[in-house]
Amino acid sequence: MPFYHDPTTSGPPSPSVVVGGSVASELDWVLHAAFRPDFRRDHATLGEIYAASPQLLERVRTFWGTEETTECSGSMEVTILAHHGGLLFSLDADELLGRLESLCTTAPLELRLASETPEDRVAMRARLARLRSSPETRAAYVEVVRDVWSAVRPDWLRNGVRSVEAAVAARREIQHRGAPWQEIARNAYKPEGRVCDDLVASLPPDGMVAVVPAYFAHVGSLADLPGTVMIGVRAEGSGAEARARTEVLARRLKTISDPTRLAIVEVLRTAPSTVTELADLFSLAQPTVSNHVKILRDAGIVTNSSTGGHRELVLQRDALEELIDHLEGMLSPERLRDTPHAATGV
Repeated sequence: MPFYHDPTTSGPPSPSVVVGGSVASELDWVLHAAFRPDFRRDHATLGEIYAASPQLLERVRTFWGTEETTECSGSMEVTILAHHGGLLFSLDADELLGRLESLCTTAPLELRLASETPEDRVAMRARLARLRSSPETRAAYVEVVRDVWSAVRPDWLRNGVRSVEAAVAARREIQHRGAPWQEIARNAYKPEGRVCDDLVASLPPDGMVAVVPAYFAHVGSLADLPGTVMIGVRAEGSGAEARARTEVLARRLKTISDPTRLAIVEVLRTAPSTVTELADLFSLAQPTVSNHVKILRDAGIVTNSSTGGHRELVLQRDALEELIDHLEGMLSPERLRDTPHAATGV
C-alpha cells in the first residue's frame, strides 16, 4: 500500500464518498511499523510495543517469504480481507479477528491492485494465495495479527477510538458542506501525479471512495480494492495521537535535562567510564551517581560493558541519534516531507 499525497485537482462527478474508521487499516499500519523505524519513532505506542517485544517484531518481519515480501513493506492483505468480508468500516477488532481465518479461506485472488507496483501486486497475490491454500499459514497469521493487536489495544481504546471518531466527524462535516472527494480526503501532503484521480475516475457508477482516518497512520495511503478506492489519512482530530507520539521523546528529553546526567553523557561521549570515576570527577557520592546512571540506563541512553574485569558505562549512540532524529523530524516538518519515504513509502 503506497503512500499518496492528497490530490487538489477537481474533476467530473465521482462515485459515492464514505468516511469512516477501519480497524483493518489500523492493523495494516501497526504491522507495517515493524519494518519502518520512522513509523515507530513517530508513534510512541508502536515504538514501545516492538521495543518491549523483539520476538514480536521478528515474527512480523519474517512471516512472509521472499516472493511474498512487498517493496513498500505494507500489510495490505488485512484491508483486502476486511473489504472482502464487508468489514472495511468496522471498528470492532474482535469481529474482524474472529472472522479472519475464515476470510482467508475465500481470499480473492483476481485483484487489479492498480495502486501497487507490479512487483507488489505479485507479492500481495502470493500472500493471499498462501493464506487461502495453507491451513498452517492461516493459523500462524491469525495468531501474529492477534498478538500485535493485543499489544496496541490498550492505547487504541484509551486514545485511538476517540481520535478516529473526531477525525471522521470533521471530514463528514466537510462532506455535508458539499465538498468534492478531493477536499474530503485532503491530507497534509502535496499531490504527486494523478494516480489517485485516475483510480477514482476508473470506478464504476456504483463504486465508492472510502476515506479512512487512522490513528496509527504515519502519512496518507492509497489502496485499489474491488469497486472501491480507499484513501487513508492520518487521524489527529482530538490531539490524543499527537500527544502519544511525543511521550517517548519527552521522557528522554527529561532524562537528559538534568545538568549532572547531561554532563555524564558528555563524558561518556569521549570514552567509557566507571561509576567510581564519574563520582570522583563530579565530586559526588557514588549512590548519587548510581541513581543518575540508573535513570540514563532505563531511558536506553547508557549501558554496561565489562572490560578487563571492570564494569564500565558506555554511551548508546544509536539511542541518542534516534532522539536527535526524532526531535529534528518533529520540529522541522519541511525536512521530513523532503525525504524520499514521505513521498514513496520506501
